[in-house]
Amino acid sequence: MILDSPASNIKQKDLIPILICEDVQASIEFYTMVLGFSVTGREDDLGKTGWASLNQGSVQIMLASPTYLPDPIKVDGYYPQALFYFYPENVEALHTTLKEQGHEVGELTVRGYGMREFQMIDPGGHVLVFGEDVGE
Repeated sequence: MILDSPASNIKQKDLIPILICEDVQASIEFYTMVLGFSVTGREDDLGKTGWASLNQGSVQIMLASPTYLPDPIKVDGYYPQALFYFYPENVEALHTTLKEQGHEVGELTVRGYGMREFQMIDPGGHVLVFGEDVGE
């Protein structure tokens, strides 16, 4: 159902998640050294541990310290949580590489919805899911 309101007529151009991290610098190292992202912008003195914008191809994320937002919103007393789903070119190779590097990764599993995927936790406690369509 599409609402007929002025806001529904304005198309969204992009969505870039902001991951709140206790230690932005450690997260920058993880995303660049482990997952191959590049830093496209950073402010190391913003908030408690900084802010950064990263990308890998068309995938973009931002990392921010908890004090990046002066008054972060809570829902029912909790900060909102989310899973971040990545679509690598070869999920099996990524899984093997991360395991060989000594990172804790979940089991590579084919799900009932047709995706081969695994999960891992980044240094900020965010759940990252990497998946690939089993038909590819």
